[in-house]
Amino acid sequence: MEQALGHVTHYRNLRSFADTQIYVQPTWLPIDFKVEGPTRLLPFFSTNWSVRASWRARRALDAVDARNSFDALFFHTQVTSLFSIGLMSAVPTLISMDATPINYDTLGWEYGHRPAGDGPVDRQKYRLNRRAFHAAVGLVTWSEWARRSLIDDYEVPRDKIRVITPGASPTFFEIGQARVTAPHRDKNDHMQLLFVGGDFQRKGGQMLLELMRGPLGELCDLHLVTGANVPAQRNVFVYRGVQPNSDELRRLFSNADMFLFPTFADCLPVALQEAAAAGLPAIATNVGALPESITDRGTGLVVPPGDGRALQAAVESLLVDQGRRVQMGRAAHALACRRFDARYNNQVLLDFLREVANSSHSMRRAA
Repeated sequence: MEQALGHVTHYRNLRSFADTQIYVQPTWLPIDFKVEGPTRLLPFFSTNWSVRASWRARRALDAVDARNSFDALFFHTQVTSLFSIGLMSAVPTLISMDATPINYDTLGWEYGHRPAGDGPVDRQKYRLNRRAFHAAVGLVTWSEWARRSLIDDYEVPRDKIRVITPGASPTFFEIGQARVTAPHRDKNDHMQLLFVGGDFQRKGGQMLLELMRGPLGELCDLHLVTGANVPAQRNVFVYRGVQPNSDELRRLFSNADMFLFPTFADCLPVALQEAAAAGLPAIATNVGALPESITDRGTGLVVPPGDGRALQAAVESLLVDQGRRVQMGRAAHALACRRFDARYNNQVLLDFLREVANSSHSMRRAA
């Protein structure tokens, strides 16, 4: 299980659920993102996450004798799988991802990532990913956006792929249920705006600070859940070290009136699904697979990335229209109930993994 950004939340939710299922005996191998000590000096290892994650995952699998110990392997994401393709012929495997490498290339500059070119290293990386996708018995994507890339860019058979979003934990649905049935907030109260994002710059956090320097800063409080070192500013509150599904995070979602996520680049953020489950109208950008978790003028408003004026206009339009905020929040909660329930989605995921474990040897060879 990749341990970076929103994948940590997915890992914790999946682990919490799977550890309660009596038909599963899981061995968890979290793969750390950090580079420390002498490994910082190794070529490719320190700068290439795919190399680092796949090497660490293969070492962990060898340490537990994966070839002889397990009925199935589950890799999340595909970056952990590339050096274990040989194992997939012996142990049925499911690979899960929020985005394919080619999806990621379309957003890469905002992540500090160089999109793949036509050099020998990039061609070899593409071949490794394609081999892993074809060697796996099944594939899970978080979005239709990623599913289409597997089919179009890697020629993966459609029937091998299932779209299963990570979803939000029950605590956010409890907040949403209370919100859609509770009395409306007094319209004279300061509006409470919430942002959750570890990568503050990429996710548009600086735009929110600029927004609060204008007239909106007198009308709203902005709550930022991030690890970034954000300078002090009027009516801006920063929360560092907040853990997924924690009481503090629950309080912030409960007190919020709107969720803001003006990201420049993202795949399918878990935080946006949590906001929907909590019944919050959201303002976000039309990048990656975000349109699959927010509907413009339905569950929130969509603005172009980097457009500060559009962002300000969107916030102002919801600020003065309580009825619209309530309507969008209820629509968001209903959408989350249909698509973003982590308990239900994790059950579907484990059922798929059980199918993979029961696949015949001939099916694995064909895959």
